Amino acid sequence: MRVVPFPARASTLRGHRPVNSSAPQDLQGARPTITVLNVNDDPATLYLLSLTLKQGGYQVLEATGGREALRLAQGRPDLVLLDVHMPDIDGYEVCRRLRADESTHDLLIAHLSSVSVRREDRVRGLAQGADAYWTRPLGEDELLANIEALLRLQARARDAVRARDSFLRIAAHELRTPLTVLRLNLERAVEMVVNDAEAHGPVEKRLTPAVRQLTRLQNLVDNLLDVSRLSTQEMALQVDTVDFSQLVREQVERFQAPARSANVELETVLPGAPVLLFGDRRMLEQAVGHLLSNAVKFGQDRPAKARLSTHEGQAVLAVEDQGVGIAPEDQERIFRRFERVPSAGRFEGLGLGLYLAREIAAAHDGTLSVKSALGQGACFELRLPLHRTQRY
Repeated sequence: MRVVPFPARASTLRGHRPVNSSAPQDLQGARPTITVLNVNDDPATLYLLSLTLKQGGYQVLEATGGREALRLAQGRPDLVLLDVHMPDIDGYEVCRRLRADESTHDLLIAHLSSVSVRREDRVRGLAQGADAYWTRPLGEDELLANIEALLRLQARARDAVRARDSFLRIAAHELRTPLTVLRLNLERAVEMVVNDAEAHGPVEKRLTPAVRQLTRLQNLVDNLLDVSRLSTQEMALQVDTVDFSQLVREQVERFQAPARSANVELETVLPGAPVLLFGDRRMLEQAVGHLLSNAVKFGQDRPAKARLSTHEGQAVLAVEDQGVGIAPEDQERIFRRFERVPSAGRFEGLGLGLYLAREIAAAHDGTLSVKSALGQGACFELRLPLHRTQRY
């Protein structure tokens, strides 16, 4: 068995500090390089802005149109300095598309225009998702000061998120031990009551729900701890050979009781031979469990199915329900942290299950996707490689 670091996504690794253009050159060199994507269709303006940015200590990428800007933004620069008027796609639409794209939705975007300088233009730009709207003429020192101020605000927001994640990690870790002890003692008490004919009925009725709710609370604490570890890059995979078919079978059996309680018939279709892959068994159990839990929760008294197959060197697990379904605009959002969609007019859970499932899939060089429509159920597809050549 190998213990390997859990690969964090680029979005969790970004936390650059702004470069102070007045700082000595040797101090600037010790700081992480900040990349600015400069987008402008006027060659002279593009050149002058890039020169100013480079003199301020920034690394500069250049784009002369909206389509090129969308392509270069996939590299996740620290800031997109975006002109409004461009020949192919205007800056408003570029900003809207960047915000709609999961891979670029959190980029820092500032409009800079010398033509669209009216109040209505600024309102429109900010409404489309820009973080700032500056108009020219703008002095070089003022432009750099505005950029640094915007980066400072971003850094403070990230510091706040890190502080929150640190608190969650500490709180979840401190809660884990007493919850485990309490659960074990409650389970032992249930066993003793079962063997006591006189106390069996009334006492067991009180203890069994307590064990169930305590188990649910312990799962929530474990999820919070895993999320905080992901954010602080402290997660490690315990890599070993895993029979994924057996793992899915065991998880389906574990969810039969909650499925019956929800009036959902949970079926499984497995291949006749073992499906072997390399990974962290506990983490993979957690990912499959989250998908089954989701199917049971939103199954709406209709059958749900877990189907495992192999295809082109991958293990493919499809977990399908016939419940409420997911609107197209929500199908990417549900994989983010603490994001939830309403069910029967209310929200359920902390919005961590699908986020963790996708992160676990990514850690194993796999993918997790969904196909759904409102009122037509949902099918989550987990794909994991059967063979890996690169390191975890």
